[in-house]
Amino acid sequence: MSISDDVRTYIERNPHLMRALNEDIVNYSALARKIMGDTGLENFQAIVAALKRYRAPASEIDHSAILARSSVEMYTNISVIILKPKNENVKMVLNNADRSTLNYSRFRIIQGVQGAVVVVNDNDLERMIRGIPKAEIISIDRKLAEIVITSPQTITYTRGYVAHLSSLLAYHGINVVQLVSFYTDVTFILDEKDLTASFRIISDLIQRSARQRGENIDRM
Repeated sequence: MSISDDVRTYIERNPHLMRALNEDIVNYSALARKIMGDTGLENFQAIVAALKRYRAPASEIDHSAILARSSVEMYTNISVIILKPKNENVKMVLNNADRSTLNYSRFRIIQGVQGAVVVVNDNDLERMIRGIPKAEIISIDRKLAEIVITSPQTITYTRGYVAHLSSLLAYHGINVVQLVSFYTDVTFILDEKDLTASFRIISDLIQRSARQRGENIDRM
């Protein structure tokens, strides 16, 4: 592959870079140095030239209209339980939930192929795993946090929206422990130490999108 192809591949794996380049809000030199560090490419001038030539595919979707109408909230004291994938384990969790005064706003259960993921408030953790044999519990993570982005209903059929948010957090070094996308909510569960930075990143994105949409309307 040529350097130009390598640069294109790198950009298209990071959708937020794709959009920033299209909007001409990128420091080419700084981005070129990052690409060199991440990929091992060595020709600085060729990378800068490839960045300046880059144009996103025609199919690239502008998510700014959705983001401009989105909101973000953050929560602490979140626990994630991963159980072995057995119906009995899920039934026991649901039975425990029925018998408890539960914070349902933070309660989620997702059945996967490799296991069932249960998300609860830290205060509800012990009640949720009551009666479940230790051998059925794969892992428990306490003291996590959530970032919840609530967007218009159009996200349910908008390609690449969740990937765009995920790649933005990954670009800033944020490790996502679990991702839950349901209807108009996208929830990132992460370490509490990353909560403030993640909230700022998403909040800034929403605010920039709102300003951009306002400027576009003013020009119409």
